[in-house]
Formats: sequence, C-alpha cells, structure tokens
Amino acid sequence: MSVAQFNRDEMAKEYAESHLRTDPGIRTVYYLPAGAPEREIRLLEVNDLMAVRESDPLEPLDFGVDIDGTDPHSLLVVDVTPAQWDQVREGAVPLPAGWSLDERVEYIR
Repeated sequence: MSVAQFNRDEMAKEYAESHLRTDPGIRTVYYLPAGAPEREIRLLEVNDLMAVRESDPLEPLDFGVDIDGTDPHSLLVVDVTPAQWDQVREGAVPLPAGWSLDERVEYIR
C-alpha cells in the first residue's frame, strides 16, 4: 500500500481556493513558499474588508491546522488591505521576519 506524500504546494492551493470561496472580502491570495520550512504554508491575503492597521506590524495568524495529524503542517496567514499590499510590494511595509515575496504564487477571485 502506497502512502501519499505531503504536497505543500497542492495543500496551499487548496487553502487559497477555499479562503477565496468562503471570505467575500478576499480579492487575492498569495502563497509565499520562499524560505518557509517544509511543512509550513504561508499565505498573504489581500482583503477589501480588513480594518486598516497603519502602525501595526504585519503578524501572521496561525490557523493551527493538522499539527499532529497524518500530514502535520502549519498554516500561517497575513491579511492586508489593498493599500497595505501596495506598500508591501514597494518595500514600505515589511513582511513578517523570514517571509519573502520571491516565488510567490497568486490565486485570484
């Protein structure tokens, strides 16, 4: 009997598509694999319904999924407003430590 291997990229796609389906404020999800540990999925979500947090640093929310299951992994999500996303791309607002836009994968509504 073969055991399926954990596929971080496919799992990230499933999470991104699910978040786009279930949250009407999310316009775009970026999967950010560069520099992430093998079993950590990092998503940045551009959300029209987010409250503006101009002075707060971007902090990921740990969704605490499948930590001890058959395919242990973590899902970290940062939600930003469209204006914050522009600032992140320009380098004016830093991503959380260790996060990078390199190799990002875009999922849009």
